[in-house]
Amino acid sequence: DVVLVGDRGADGSVRLDCPEVEAALQHSSDFLAEESLQAYSNAFGSCADRLSGEGVDLASYGLVQQVDDLEAARLALGYDRINLLSESAGTRTAMIYAWRHPQNIHRSVMVGVNPPGNMLWGEEPTEDLIRRYAVLCSEDAACRARTGDLANTMSKSTLPNRWLFLPIKTGNVRIMTFMMLLQSNAEGGLGSAPTAFDTWLSADEGDSSGLWFQSVFADLLYPNLFVWGQYASGASIDADAARDYFASGGPGEASNLGRAATTFAWGGGGIFDGWPVARGAEEYGQVRTSDVETLLIGGELDIATPPQLATTQLLPFLANGQEVVLTGIGHSPSFWPDQAEAGTRLITTFFDSGQVDDSLYRPQGVDFTPGMPGTSLAELIAAVLVGLALLAVLSLVWMGRRVQAKGGFGRGASAVLRSVYPIVLGLGGLALGALIALTAMPSVHLDNPTLLVLAVGVPIGLGIYWAWVHRDWPSRTKAWGLLGTIGGGLLGAWWGLTTTGMPIALFTANVGAVVAANLILIVGDIVRDRRTAHTPQPTQAPRVPVAQGTS
Repeated sequence: DVVLVGDRGADGSVRLDCPEVEAALQHSSDFLAEESLQAYSNAFGSCADRLSGEGVDLASYGLVQQVDDLEAARLALGYDRINLLSESAGTRTAMIYAWRHPQNIHRSVMVGVNPPGNMLWGEEPTEDLIRRYAVLCSEDAACRARTGDLANTMSKSTLPNRWLFLPIKTGNVRIMTFMMLLQSNAEGGLGSAPTAFDTWLSADEGDSSGLWFQSVFADLLYPNLFVWGQYASGASIDADAARDYFASGGPGEASNLGRAATTFAWGGGGIFDGWPVARGAEEYGQVRTSDVETLLIGGELDIATPPQLATTQLLPFLANGQEVVLTGIGHSPSFWPDQAEAGTRLITTFFDSGQVDDSLYRPQGVDFTPGMPGTSLAELIAAVLVGLALLAVLSLVWMGRRVQAKGGFGRGASAVLRSVYPIVLGLGGLALGALIALTAMPSVHLDNPTLLVLAVGVPIGLGIYWAWVHRDWPSRTKAWGLLGTIGGGLLGAWWGLTTTGMPIALFTANVGAVVAANLILIVGDIVRDRRTAHTPQPTQAPRVPVAQGTS
């Protein structure tokens, strides 16, 4: 049997959602800016106060309590001894389970091992990994042709603040690069180490478009990446280690990738000023001895959980522990897809017999050529945004000039411009809104509801107005038509945006704006026609014949 037990605080009856944290990240000018880190940390305190006020005991949502849930599931299902399979942060839960309930575990396999105190990423392990990649780069003809020393290029590069007219949030780039290095294989696509290195090398060559894409992608990804309350409760197991790290001045300027990731992950050290540490964290914040048969699996290129940490900090405490370090493999996102058959044999053989069988593994290199370079995608996205925005603006200008020059549109053209073409205007409005936010309002998130409603509702309402109006109509008729279409566009966009979730909401917002703006015009036309029909027409006086005289 395979049993998955959901994390307390994320998958149970109580979910520790923190919209305060999401909002702080969405309004960040740069994730590593001092004011952003402060707002991020303060948001955890606000969330904790709100949840505590609702009766939630936040101290009961840590890793120790998750172990209690695992044990409860074992008992409820009637199992005797179980195998544990864990990865990354989950390996810490497996360690605590082994320390608390060793008699209930048959064997344990940990992939991407995180010993106590290592939910922080120091400078030296990160720099060591970059040096390993640099050696591999020197052995790859295409990579070697671009740089004589990848490590030197990464450490010496000065990240630009702009690509063309588009701002780059350098802190976002460093955090995003760290995450991309979790996946060592180019098959990871945009979220892989080869793509990250290609982006940095391109910037060193003068093309910083990929850095801009990373900056924007981080803005879109991170606010909703975790159930933030559960994230804080689980991380509190290393709260003491984090306090020591930041008290010693560890983060520095956060220019190194590891320091940048740590600074962000812990809000510059301020998260636990307002979030309570889970019960038991102090007791299990240090490594303990264990007799459980345990297999540690690490990737040679793992930036998040470098295997040397498991070798030096955990393996000596495992009386029946063994470790395998896989060449060319990164963090757990690389372990599962890379040489999957070999991984299956490694794990199942150990569970079955306690033997380590890595015979199917072959030394794995790194292909530094990304499937789709980040620079190419960035240029495509920028071209689409600018193109759609220009199309919308020029279309509205043309429609207005057409009405002024020829009076209006014919019935057929008007029908198309009121029913189909507004969708194009809505997409163009979204593109224009995104460009405005990216260039002039860096603290406004791209999925900000007000921004989206205005970006969709105004151009659709204005386009439908131009398709409906006639130059010679009375000013009063034109005025209510303009107000009605724009108001209807805004109302319909708001309705479409709030009734569904992203990304479908972008489509429904467009449809809602088109329907509402047209509906207001239809109702207005009916009312106007009825008033005209009931308005008495002026009568002509009877013509009186005049006698023709002669002079």
